[in-house]
Amino acid sequence: MEAIQERVEPVNSRRMKKETQEDRIREAVSSYIDRYLEFTNDPVFAVTVASPEYRDHVANIGTSILCTKWEVGYPGGSFVQAIVNNDLRETFGRADHINLNCIRFYVYLIYNQSYVA
Repeated sequence: MEAIQERVEPVNSRRMKKETQEDRIREAVSSYIDRYLEFTNDPVFAVTVASPEYRDHVANIGTSILCTKWEVGYPGGSFVQAIVNNDLRETFGRADHINLNCIRFYVYLIYNQSYVA
């Protein structure tokens, strides 16, 4: 019984580290949304993230972008892959109605956010 428990604990601790890192990345993205709003004149983005539901969507996509870039967890979907791969045509082709208004933010995020450990 103890041998089984020893094998289970390291797997759980590795999983906890990934969740913790993703949580820290999500916090960094949320903070970056605030800084972006403060220092840029992007009224379309400001209107988009004024809705709590849309802001949460933008934070989730931003988190997925950074996690994909840094290979934390599993890779993001086709829109996220297009952003990470710097593929402008695919980015616009894969964006939903919310993300169309946030592409500039995602580009700023991916190039200006330092690694979150």
